[in-house]
Amino acid sequence: MIVRVAQTEDIPAIVALLKDSLGESLLKKTTSIWDFKHVQNPFGASYVLVAEEHNQLIGVRAFMSWKWQLGDTVWQAYRAVDTATHPEHQGKGIFKKLTLQALADVGKENDCFIFNTPNEKSRPGYLKMGWEALGKIKIALVPVLLYRFIHLFSKQTNAVVSLNEEQIEVICFKHNLGLQAKKELFTPKTAAYLHWRYVTNPMQPYTVLTGKDWYVAMYVKKHNRFNELRLAEVIGGTTSKAKKEIQREVVNYASKQGCLLLSTTEKSLFSFAFYGAFGPILTCKDLTSNSVILQYSKQNTGWHYAMGDLELF
Repeated sequence: MIVRVAQTEDIPAIVALLKDSLGESLLKKTTSIWDFKHVQNPFGASYVLVAEEHNQLIGVRAFMSWKWQLGDTVWQAYRAVDTATHPEHQGKGIFKKLTLQALADVGKENDCFIFNTPNEKSRPGYLKMGWEALGKIKIALVPVLLYRFIHLFSKQTNAVVSLNEEQIEVICFKHNLGLQAKKELFTPKTAAYLHWRYVTNPMQPYTVLTGKDWYVAMYVKKHNRFNELRLAEVIGGTTSKAKKEIQREVVNYASKQGCLLLSTTEKSLFSFAFYGAFGPILTCKDLTSNSVILQYSKQNTGWHYAMGDLELF
């Protein structure tokens, strides 16, 4: 078995391997989607390893490039995402071998860390390879009907304004500056990132609303008995006026889509909400000098994540 860095010409075989190993029940797998995730990413191309035997790909491991910022320092990070082993070669330790090799490779090149939110089945394997569990993602669950009632008594003006790329960039700059001052660990946002992540995403259709000084990306999650509106990204909305505008617009949208519940990681956006550790478990493999990220995580609660930073796509 040969382990090597994936090349552009490997992409069709990688996609075929993902389909053979995982199917397409959760997420579609095409060469265009792979290109979107691992090539077009404004944070940079993914680090991808493949295992090959007799000129056939039997394993793949992808670390998607990402960025997190703490104060003035911007850290290189990777999301441990797409991985697969050919059904005829499972149980041979290929996943572990590829993952450990990828860790060694990216650790040599960068002072970095890897993060993901593995499910119950795969988490034990990550923990055995040195990942640490940082706890469940904290989410605010908001009853839509309550806020629909509250806004019946507020002035119903349309706060939605179409913004150009330059105006969105200004909102992102102010957002990043505010979190930088708070010494919270956050993903720095740009207009290019938002366009890639929410406008051109072929895997999940997002609705984007913008106001004079705010940006929201959201989508409807259908459950068996009800619909939920998930706010994947909220940028701006720091003033009382902006918060009310966002509340009213997203609640109106949620009502039109038949959503009973609204969820967001921005706990300060809604005063009346159930806030707690309702999300998946965030895990991290810290390759930084002196394990700076893990030390920070254990001493602070300041991971300022948006749903879009962590959700599977």
